[in-house]
Amino acid sequence: MSKKGIAVFDLDGTITSKDTFLEFIKFSKGSFKYYVGLLVMLPFIVLFYLKILSNHRLKELFFTYFYKGKSIVELQKQGTIFCEKVLPNFVYKNALQTFEFHRKNNHEIVVLTASSPIWLKPWCDSQKCRIIGTEFETKNGKITGKILGKNCYGIQKKILLEPIMQHYDYEQSFGYGDSKADEYFFSLLKNTYFGSLEQFSSTES
Repeated sequence: MSKKGIAVFDLDGTITSKDTFLEFIKFSKGSFKYYVGLLVMLPFIVLFYLKILSNHRLKELFFTYFYKGKSIVELQKQGTIFCEKVLPNFVYKNALQTFEFHRKNNHEIVVLTASSPIWLKPWCDSQKCRIIGTEFETKNGKITGKILGKNCYGIQKKILLEPIMQHYDYEQSFGYGDSKADEYFFSLLKNTYFGSLEQFSSTES
């Protein structure tokens, strides 16, 4: 059955109260290694905030430090456990209610995120929504640390969403995001909500 509309959600800060990339690192590596890694990465974090280092490159450096050489299959298994045991703890209840509102109204739900399907797809599957996120390169089944293509952030979100919007003739379209970087994909949608879904009521849609 064709969908009547589409609802596109940013994830971190919109659906969740925490950054899922950082929380996945903490879960998969343990708190001690996570905080040691943050100290190692601190100079690059400073360069990022000084706008000398790109978001894309900072993410690659993080992913390389923590996961280069790791089996993608093992990482996906950790992602499944993360989705079952950890992620639900910081998903806003109102976000789930908003998902339900859109499901009942026969809207396709898309999570459009700079985070990755590696640690988010099982949760998205459970919520019956599509995920479009940052993909990472593998060679011989091992993580290289490199991003495959571009980081799904800012204008790249709009670029990835455009083919979907062009292919389907949706009667209604909705967007949810909490940062200026999300305003790029907002331009493709008719109804948009800016901010965390913590206090959002789906009756506003």
